[in-house]
Amino acid sequence: MKKRLMTAMKTSISEIMETMFFMPVEFGREVTLTQCKMDKKNNLACRLAFTGDASGSLILMAPEILMAEMAGNFMGEPSENLSEDHISGTLTEMLNMVCGNALSKTDSKVPFELGIPRMMDTSEISENQVFTIIETTESKMAIAVIID
Repeated sequence: MKKRLMTAMKTSISEIMETMFFMPVEFGREVTLTQCKMDKKNNLACRLAFTGDASGSLILMAPEILMAEMAGNFMGEPSENLSEDHISGTLTEMLNMVCGNALSKTDSKVPFELGIPRMMDTSEISENQVFTIIETTESKMAIAVIID
């Protein structure tokens, strides 16, 4: 299930990043935070739980500066006009769109239900958590699919 869900996530991320944020993406390999050298200090993170055929959660981590650019693209505003709420709101909404779109693409016997995306402190993320790297022209993000 995890592999099938990750395939749907990648498709969903590509569609949403290109259509909503005007950023093409490429996917890197699965690595731990330590291996990909993403500094937790300058990154924002969000978690979204889901239930259905499988239950679990997604964690999306992205540099704050990239999220400011994405929020500006999404809202049609220069990034310097945006508040922290705009930036974190863009991250949570992006994860919500990605997850909802991906889960709708999976054949499931039990319909999936999404929780509410919540910002999280990056210190809560284990250095050994495995993420798939999402590379943009400007920076990189990381997404983890966790199946309970």
